[in-house]
Amino acid sequence: MTATVPVPVRERIAALEASGGVVGLAVTGIRSGHRLAQRADEPFPLASVIKVPVLVTLYEEARAGRAELGERVVYRSGSKVPGSGVLQDLDDGLTLTLRDLAVLMMTVSDNTAAELLTERLGKPRIEAAMHAYGLRSVRMPLGVRALLYELVDLDWTCPGGYEEARERLRVSAGSGGRAVDPQRSDRATAADMCRLMELLARREILDPPSCDAVIDILRRTKSDSRIPALLPKGTVVAHKTGTIRGVRNDVGVVEAPAGPYAIAILTRGVANDIRADVAIAELSLAVYEAFAGAA
Repeated sequence: MTATVPVPVRERIAALEASGGVVGLAVTGIRSGHRLAQRADEPFPLASVIKVPVLVTLYEEARAGRAELGERVVYRSGSKVPGSGVLQDLDDGLTLTLRDLAVLMMTVSDNTAAELLTERLGKPRIEAAMHAYGLRSVRMPLGVRALLYELVDLDWTCPGGYEEARERLRVSAGSGGRAVDPQRSDRATAADMCRLMELLARREILDPPSCDAVIDILRRTKSDSRIPALLPKGTVVAHKTGTIRGVRNDVGVVEAPAGPYAIAILTRGVANDIRADVAIAELSLAVYEAFAGAA
């Protein structure tokens, strides 16, 4: 049952949208089925939140025997992708397992790891996996490297360009291109991203051990901003953030006193600094308080 959005939650959404931003919110109590939604069916650029579908698809492929989590991949410097992560700063020739890449992709949002996994799985396979779950809004036309190059107006179809892309990202050069267009970027609705987290929390996809493994990786995320930032100390949150110009996202599962809930907060057109993170954290706290006795 979808309930009327409580006044404190509406106020926090309004604060985020006051300067021209747009917010999509979807929340579902895992035990109660209690739901909140605001612009939940509108598409938003996902930025690094697209890494959650990549992670889930990896475990689906492993479960089906089409991939081995222990499979070794050699990192080559020609594969490095700018932006977040550590692989781009390491020496050529490092050997990692697919699970190593998955952990790096989620815990430190490693873009190079995400690109290597996307190449291994294939964007069509990732989309097909999400669509099989009923998450029809999840689209991945770009992938992480292409998205970042689009953001700074570089041709991602040409090899190389890492140094220029890194510098242009540093100074926020470029128009944003398709990366910030909710109709052409890697995208989804808040409703579908919340549903994906709900399916994981309820162990209704993959198998229970695989869901446990995915959620465990999400709990290891090193960023404590946005959804978990203002929640009571000790609150367990499995989540993934996403950030590009004007986009601040976070999706996850929060362990509330009355039971866990899945949540997706997607934005576009918001401030490119800590103010948006604080506003999202305040929205997350308002949701937590609304679900304290109803999750």
